[in-house]
Amino acid sequence: MAVTSKYLQIAQKLIADIENDHLALNAKLPSLRSIMTLHNVSMTTAMACYRHMEEIGYALAEAKKGFFVQKPYSIENTSIFPQFKSSITNVPERQLESFTDISIDSLATAKLDTRLIDHAIITRSIHAITKKSNFTLNYENPQGNSQLRVQLSHHFNQQGFINHPDELVITNGCLDAVVSALEIVSKPGDVIIVSSPCYSGLLDILSLLERAIIEIPSTEEGIDLDQLCHVVEHNRVTACILTANHQNPSGHSINNEQKKLIAQLAAKYELPIIEDDVFRELAHQKNIPLPIKYYDDAGWVLWCSSFSKTLAPGLRLGWCNPGRFLEKYVKLRKIKTLGINHPIQAAMADYVEKGHYSRHLKKINKALSLHCRTYIEFLVRHLPKNSKIYVPKGGLTLWLCLPNVDTKKLSISLAQKGVYTQHGSSFTTTDLYQDCLRLNIGLVPDDHLFRQLETISKTINDMVLCS
Repeated sequence: MAVTSKYLQIAQKLIADIENDHLALNAKLPSLRSIMTLHNVSMTTAMACYRHMEEIGYALAEAKKGFFVQKPYSIENTSIFPQFKSSITNVPERQLESFTDISIDSLATAKLDTRLIDHAIITRSIHAITKKSNFTLNYENPQGNSQLRVQLSHHFNQQGFINHPDELVITNGCLDAVVSALEIVSKPGDVIIVSSPCYSGLLDILSLLERAIIEIPSTEEGIDLDQLCHVVEHNRVTACILTANHQNPSGHSINNEQKKLIAQLAAKYELPIIEDDVFRELAHQKNIPLPIKYYDDAGWVLWCSSFSKTLAPGLRLGWCNPGRFLEKYVKLRKIKTLGINHPIQAAMADYVEKGHYSRHLKKINKALSLHCRTYIEFLVRHLPKNSKIYVPKGGLTLWLCLPNVDTKKLSISLAQKGVYTQHGSSFTTTDLYQDCLRLNIGLVPDDHLFRQLETISKTINDMVLCS
């Protein structure tokens, strides 16, 4: 009979206490020295116990504070992504919703609650760089501040994702990086592959730039890879735009095996992949996932991201690693921008260098994990029983499927009550997702948030009763 390792025995007992609510969510777990004394084990065994619990979602380490109780949350994520046969479509000129004020905190816009922005320390970094003797208000290098690129490179390298500073180009946010990538690899009339559902802002950009698209269905594992390969082989497509991690709007991710295969597909067909990876670092679990770019040995992936979702949208700072397109990308940036705001770049270099960004990510990801659990537990209790909720492993969005509910009408009705959401049909050029709804989980759960969720739930139930 196999003997269970001592660290697993201790972990199983603690997990049972958590599952039986003897240890409350977010409560501090016994210190490592307490575990050593209580169970007569070594520090190595005590640490192995907590690392195992952390790996499977029952503990969270906080620097200099210890380990805290977590509880993995999951509901069945099945049959939430409809399957369909992909075809080329032109993106029609899209009507902006009547509610367009993205500056306020609402359930309609995927962004952090203003209260979660690291105001004080960002401000400290801004003040710090203005006091330096070499501070200047001159033009910045069109490729971006060299020190910021060095610090970003070091930050990503610590995640196991190697980027050389000379490979990075600083931009005005992630969408600016994506637009520049689109402009150097395609022209009006070209066909671009996107995943379905697709971020509404990206569809607006493709419409404005007069690109046609092919939507590829999402699956529970990521994307319908067979259809993607078929489309690439049998259609004259120019590029792909994909989000591999914590996609907006659905929150789902592409698995590592698919990421690797997509990078190989790009190399085989010399097909540029524009990777919009703005949500990658918002991981609700311990490990931050790798992008498609990690598997890109041939340079066909143009990797784009920013601080907008992870830190503060008002910074307007992003970046791109354009791979083999670096020279062309920098040339376009020179013509278009003459460089990005120097003081903000220098301040963010200071912020990243001093470790503030890494610490902020750990803090914010713990908060978002709790937000996600809180939203889901409320909605499961109050929505109609046949509703489906996709449980994301990261990001800022929650994707609901509400059978027999026209979510465009729902969003209009909710807006009249002062509650703002984003309906599913805005994330596609097809007739799909008309019963889907996207919510921003970046809002801090408080009385105001719960009143909004109550209004959403009641309005949905009323619509179902009347259908």
